Amino acid sequence: MAHLSHRKFSILEAGSPRYVLSRKKAIGKSIYLGVAVSYECEGQIEWACSSYDGTEFESHEDTFITDPSSTGPEQLEKLNNIIIQTVRDFATSHNYRIQGVCIGCDEKTAKIVAADPALKCPIRSMCTRFWFDLDAAPCTYTLRGLSLTEEAASAARKVYDWFTPQFPGSIPRIAVDPETNEVLVDMDGHCHMLDLEHFEQTTDKPTWDKLLQLSEQCKQRKLKIIFFNSTPQGGGVALMRHATIRLMRLLGVDCRWFVAKPNPDVFVITKRKFHNVFQGVTQDEQYRLLQEDKDLWVEWCEQNFSNYWGQGKGVVDTADVIIMDDPQVSAIIPHIRKLNPTARIIYRSHIEIRGDLAGVPGSMQYDLWDFLWSGFISKTDLFISHPVAGFIPPRVPHAKVALMPAATDELDGLNKKMSPSDLEYYRRVFNRCAEDQGSPGISGDRPYVIQIARFDPAKGIPDVIEAYRAFREQLTARGMDDDQQPQLVLCGHGSIDDPDGTVVYEEIIQLLNQPEYRSYAQDMCVVRLPASDQLLCAVLRGSFCALQLSHREGFEVKVTESLSKYKPVIAYRSGGIPLQIEDGKTGILVERGNTKGVADALTRLYTDTAYYQDFINELRTKEQDSKRQQFFTPFQSVNWLYLATELAYKGNDEAVATNQPAVTEVEGTYMGNGEVRQWNAKYVREYWQNSA
Repeated sequence: MAHLSHRKFSILEAGSPRYVLSRKKAIGKSIYLGVAVSYECEGQIEWACSSYDGTEFESHEDTFITDPSSTGPEQLEKLNNIIIQTVRDFATSHNYRIQGVCIGCDEKTAKIVAADPALKCPIRSMCTRFWFDLDAAPCTYTLRGLSLTEEAASAARKVYDWFTPQFPGSIPRIAVDPETNEVLVDMDGHCHMLDLEHFEQTTDKPTWDKLLQLSEQCKQRKLKIIFFNSTPQGGGVALMRHATIRLMRLLGVDCRWFVAKPNPDVFVITKRKFHNVFQGVTQDEQYRLLQEDKDLWVEWCEQNFSNYWGQGKGVVDTADVIIMDDPQVSAIIPHIRKLNPTARIIYRSHIEIRGDLAGVPGSMQYDLWDFLWSGFISKTDLFISHPVAGFIPPRVPHAKVALMPAATDELDGLNKKMSPSDLEYYRRVFNRCAEDQGSPGISGDRPYVIQIARFDPAKGIPDVIEAYRAFREQLTARGMDDDQQPQLVLCGHGSIDDPDGTVVYEEIIQLLNQPEYRSYAQDMCVVRLPASDQLLCAVLRGSFCALQLSHREGFEVKVTESLSKYKPVIAYRSGGIPLQIEDGKTGILVERGNTKGVADALTRLYTDTAYYQDFINELRTKEQDSKRQQFFTPFQSVNWLYLATELAYKGNDEAVATNQPAVTEVEGTYMGNGEVRQWNAKYVREYWQNSA
């Protein structure tokens, strides 16, 4: 390999014309980095870094002279510091935004690292530091090139191609295997943002010990766990699955996730005639499930099964435990039973199912649930529900029901800590999105109230607007000037399986034009955001407090995310939300539809500093941190690993699987050891927390 010429990144001097000009840009230019490292000679490590903006490269080359008194890992940690500081100085001086970085080495260096496992830790550490210190998504590859600089440039192009061209440039492509429709989370493991130690630092010891114990059992028994749902991106289920697979991969557990091939016609059925009907947000007879809807949906599920997951695909036929997330692809359950009779099937219900309506013969909910339950979902071994009694539909035996709340991830882009410069960057990104949609942006010198949610009929967005209007009137009545009053931010992502987003968004824009809201419209930021997790994280962190005025809700992870950022939440007593908020301590619960009560709560929080600070102090206590553990990825993963190890036959007496009774013949669940358990609608955690 050719010797380095030791080119250096240009660093603009403060006050120079280019330095001043670069800061006049509203948003820093996105760049993508490639870092190549080589052990070319004994006693020194050569490295190069290339910056790529989609058009031009700029390169930096250097040699790190090793210290014989330090170990190899210690040397690499020192090199990490140098590289991180070099690229930070370069990006800061030019007002660049590093969106992603590809870190790699040549085959010779890769062999050296492979021969000394201790050297892997500093390389992984460099990746995680890019994620936490510079908010850049990191990935690793083995590189090839005629020179180290060529390798670095190749790496920069590689990571550039990993991101979508969608603004702001930090949204990674979601990779799906075309052969099986498996979601290749984190570019099939090439993206390395976190290590186990980061999860351990945010998890209490008993939970962490149980996680390691159960993951070891899964590995020893070689259990294969798979999840099925309809979409790889958009909505809480997809977010949970990305986080779950990421942690399972670090633990070495064989856990995979598959999604259906998208069909917009089917998604109209599953969103408007499944999801919305179950939640009771519509009673319009046009959304009653017709035979032609059933036929189209079943055909779609069966096609996905035969094309991607069926015989010989190495998916269903090799799985030990299968989790079905919601009803979107539940028509494959009978086919799973036929192809792999010993696979244990768990149905995970995430949405609020109006049990009261589903129990009324002739109602849309009754007919829909009868169709899904009798033909498909009744053939599963266990029904997992959110911990709300009203969410368990009729005909589901409580002996087969266990409870589990939804979770979020404390370390991903939605929740990780951010620097002041990161927060300011994403505020500007938000404002660019707002400007593009004709909405006012977030002021840099005014507080704001926020509700983050999909534009969905169940999310109570008109109530948010009415409560904000009443709140502003109360502040004005107290003599407060308009420029001292908070703004309102309404924002959220979309989802490919949700056709309601555009419709509801347009209805909200029309609502703002009504006379009663027109005078406040310039202080209401209503924006559909691109799928940038950090963008949502930043705007939530910058808020004064959060609202969640959903009329129907399963278990809202946005409430958990707000509380974990020490933002008090004002919410309706809907669905599982009252289980997340301690009324008067971590937030304020208001009866559904009581917009005046919401306005009163906002007014007191905003005008009574001591009252507001009491909420912040409570949210920061160790007791509250401990309570929130159950709503994060490690705790949730313990739940799934416990269920897998208890239900799976593999590793137990073969006669247990041979003697398996039909699901309908068991009052409860036939367990992996041959016992029958009656779950009786208890939390899953109650079983593993009380076990040895």
